[in-house]
Amino acid sequence: MRVRMLDHTADVGFELEAPTLEALFDAAREGLLEILMQRPPRSGSEERVVELSARDLEALMVRWINELVYLVQTAGFVPARADITVSGQGGKRSLRARLAGEPLDPEAHGWLGEVKSATFHGLCVEAGDGGWRARVILDV
Repeated sequence: MRVRMLDHTADVGFELEAPTLEALFDAAREGLLEILMQRPPRSGSEERVVELSARDLEALMVRWINELVYLVQTAGFVPARADITVSGQGGKRSLRARLAGEPLDPEAHGWLGEVKSATFHGLCVEAGDGGWRARVILDV
């Protein structure tokens, strides 16, 4: 799995590569945490379950990242690990994630700043040679 940060005027983004679709969505979680904090946790004992659906993979990626933004910035939960399942095809895609994490501690995690939301601008989620790729731009 690989996450590469992108420079973008007034926004921030990342490109993701992963061998599976589930690993791609987990890489998006990691990328978001790298933008939000210097020291994201690697484990945690609190658990949450997230279930989302959308019309396609791009919309599902936006919903996933925006749900993570909510969990971290509003609910104060930092998802350190995720066990993700993506299902469906064509006009309906679903994601179920079992998250393990810890409460947000801005000082301990080295809080860098807030993200407003994931955007559809420049968004892509696609299968490639040997895996999956995505490009995501976040409004900050």
